Amino acid sequence: MAINLTRRDFVLATAAMAASTPLVSAHALGKAGEPEKSRLILLGTAGGPTPKPNRAAPSQVIVVGGASYVVDCGNGVARQMALANLRLGSIRGVFLTHHHSDHISDLATLAIARWASGCATPLTVHAPEGPAARFADTCLAPFDDDCFLFQAAPHAGPRPRIEVTPFRPSSDVETVMDRGGWTVRTTLVEHHPIEPATGYRVERSGYTIMISGDTRVCAGVRALADNADVIVHEALLAARVTPKLLTWNASAESVGALAAAVRPATLVLTHLIPAPTTDEHESAYLADVRRGGFDGHTVVARDLTTVVLPRVGQREATR
Repeated sequence: MAINLTRRDFVLATAAMAASTPLVSAHALGKAGEPEKSRLILLGTAGGPTPKPNRAAPSQVIVVGGASYVVDCGNGVARQMALANLRLGSIRGVFLTHHHSDHISDLATLAIARWASGCATPLTVHAPEGPAARFADTCLAPFDDDCFLFQAAPHAGPRPRIEVTPFRPSSDVETVMDRGGWTVRTTLVEHHPIEPATGYRVERSGYTIMISGDTRVCAGVRALADNADVIVHEALLAARVTPKLLTWNASAESVGALAAAVRPATLVLTHLIPAPTTDEHESAYLADVRRGGFDGHTVVARDLTTVVLPRVGQREATR
């Protein structure tokens, strides 16, 4: 018997399957011999610069076919790519949301590891003008050439390289990349005093993923989230953080209110502060989302949580 799913039902159902086994490699979600599914993988889900025993720092990757795009590069991103069974050579670009250290600290490591795996091309980094773009442009400079002797195949060149594509964000939603079926849009979000801070809206083959970066819920966030299939948003537990922290970051309850207004198929909470260590802690985030008014599918992400998206050939069939 054939079951006809809408596109949003498809995203919801496959996200639920992935969330039930968040630490399983993304490749385990498909049957042997099937083409790789398009997917969003939460590489690191803890907020803040200090290391956590069970969670890496903020990063996520969107994978379609043989191409991967990484958003933010917190501590551990290269290792998390390996744990997700993703080739570093699949990375077509990195997008930085802002210049807080927990979002950029492993950019150089990722570029070096990608080069050492045999990639001869520079790592392309899209970043807002200012501290984030400057960091991306200079993070490899302290390494002398001798640091890289005999660490990569000759065809990869003598050292890793980063090619920065800076953009000037504004309060309007603007396109920062439109290539090969991928469209990435951005706008300013509110993470004052860290400025500029941006969020992203990634569109591919008829589905849309919104990634908030660090921000309180604001007009920019609402514009990026409008009609998105998947919303990936930072979340803090209001009862366990200071009120001041919530003036420039989003509580889980406020994210629930956002989701109640725009009704995504799936809401994913990440950059979790404090980082949950038990199922009970994770349930507290979900309870706050429900208090915010969202009763839809919600994932309190763990590292390597995977949301499977429709393949290009399924797009029309799953609308």
